[in-house]
Amino acid sequence: MMENMLANGLVIFLIVPNIFDVHLNKQKRGTIMEVNVIKKKLAEKIAFKLATKINNQAETDNLHFVKMKYGLEVLVINLSKIFLILMMAEILGILKGTLIIMLSFALIRRYAFGVHAKGSINCTITTSLCFFIGACIPKFLNITNYIILIIFFQVILLLYLYSPADTEARPLLGKKLRSKLKMKALFSACILMILSFSINDSDLKFYISYGVLCESITITPIIYKLFGRGYKNYERYKEAIH
Repeated sequence: MMENMLANGLVIFLIVPNIFDVHLNKQKRGTIMEVNVIKKKLAEKIAFKLATKINNQAETDNLHFVKMKYGLEVLVINLSKIFLILMMAEILGILKGTLIIMLSFALIRRYAFGVHAKGSINCTITTSLCFFIGACIPKFLNITNYIILIIFFQVILLLYLYSPADTEARPLLGKKLRSKLKMKALFSACILMILSFSINDSDLKFYISYGVLCESITITPIIYKLFGRGYKNYERYKEAIH
């Protein structure tokens, strides 16, 4: 049953477009930028070949081709990052914890969104450290239901106050949309909380709650400020229109 849950969760994770930031930070210089450019060019080549093959079969117009190519490019980059993180987790002997943290993180991020790091490499490093640290904590800390309850209390509070948190590239326009996403994020968090308390494995409880906590932290104004990102971008978008 657990294997099925993880498999289904992985599907959810793969289709979430906002788990990792795939935008190249044009302000960076030196080695990091060079690595990002190489990775992006490789992803573009793979995406172009896939999009061309699909386009030849479907015979779509140019606009649809460009959209499809961009979507495939995002998917290729995300898959490469997922593979890298999971491979490193396997080497470190924390694959199970990392995977569960990743899945719970992704489920909430699907609705709550959150900050993106500036640069693909920075994003991968930050995300990896966050997941790996969480996967190691149960080895040094006695996890109790009281700890899980405190974590979920903080999660629900943060989601209620700050979700959903958009980005400059994707402002969430419309109060109705934002309210709908907030409710879905809160509902998903409650489902995961119920799931956590129904599981006897204390480590598994922690992995689920930790992943949700990491995501809820990424939507806070202070994190946006630390990452140098604009907050409440939908307000700026409305001002630009007016």
